[in-house]
Amino acid sequence: MGVHEINFALNLSYNNGEYLQDSCNTSVCWDAIYLQYVFNGILLPILAVVGILGNALTMVVLWRREMHSSTIILMRGLVVTDTGIIIVACVAMTPYTLAFYHPELKFFKNVIYPNIYMPCTFLVMAIQQCNVWITVATSVERYVSICHPFKASKWISKKKTKISLAIITIVSIIYNIPRCLAFKTKTPCVEGQSSGECFVLMTTEFGGSNFYHFYQLYMYTFLIYVIPLCSLLVLNLLIINELMRMRRRRAGLNIQEDNEANLSLVLVLIVVVFLLCQTPGLLAQFDTLFDPTVMIKYLAVSNFLFVTNSSVNFLIYTAVGRKFRKNLMKFFSRVFRGSSFSEISRSSQSRRGTVGGYELNNTTYTAVSEETQIENLEKMRLKD
Repeated sequence: MGVHEINFALNLSYNNGEYLQDSCNTSVCWDAIYLQYVFNGILLPILAVVGILGNALTMVVLWRREMHSSTIILMRGLVVTDTGIIIVACVAMTPYTLAFYHPELKFFKNVIYPNIYMPCTFLVMAIQQCNVWITVATSVERYVSICHPFKASKWISKKKTKISLAIITIVSIIYNIPRCLAFKTKTPCVEGQSSGECFVLMTTEFGGSNFYHFYQLYMYTFLIYVIPLCSLLVLNLLIINELMRMRRRRAGLNIQEDNEANLSLVLVLIVVVFLLCQTPGLLAQFDTLFDPTVMIKYLAVSNFLFVTNSSVNFLIYTAVGRKFRKNLMKFFSRVFRGSSFSEISRSSQSRRGTVGGYELNNTTYTAVSEETQIENLEKMRLKD
């Protein structure tokens, strides 16, 4: 059994043979490698930079004091796991893919990548599992809030949400520990090489067992794809149906209901993107059913969509989320406050006056001391 972990596969082997990229000697095979080079080596770093910047801005907004609901706590978990996926996937996949066309990266391909493959696989799989089940938890929270609003206060709380996040994180870490025992490195790659010059990934006895095959294929498929995707599909269809009902009686909505509906719409769109980007990874579980070169091409697209899912939520928040957009504009107004903002502030201050012992400041009235009133009267007399 070769290295073919889902969504993180780069070097495929079939029937315990050589790794395909290491023994590629046909134009068809190199075309597949080049497609992987374009997606993982060129497009992925660009996507990663955009995604990390977007997620950083998302973190700034979601950690503001105004953003404190149970849904926001789950959204914080999503953006943290999204950022983790982007970083780990880019660090492992991009240099390895570039090494096929850039000999100066040969050391990374032959020495670093085989040694970081196992920990990186563990990290990205554990983070992915967290991300998937936090998405499910968010949909459950939205379903209760929208479809059963009178039960929401009883079933949903910030404390329960934090406990759910802790359980998801702990289970994800423990569940993925067997991946650390499935592979080992061997050096040198071939006889005659000096030790440490080249490492090769090898399947351990545990990694070749029937249990591990069942664990990493069937259990993973159901835990990461079948159960979550079906749950998300059903829950969000119910949410969409209720949102449509709310829209039909929009005139009767109060501000709280309108905000809940808007937040739910944001999360429904996030789930739609999640379904579109994650579903292709399901087919990659059954890589032995396809031609190896076709599978390399398919994995290039599947891996790219996997990272795309973690990079675009900021766009959805900004385009659709009213409260998110408002808080984002507040952040930018503070960061880029310049002469224009200062002039407006000074001009508004110069227009302030006093009436009946109170200072006028837009719509608020601030009490002014007796001494200040006398001082203001003296200034007016001097002007006269």
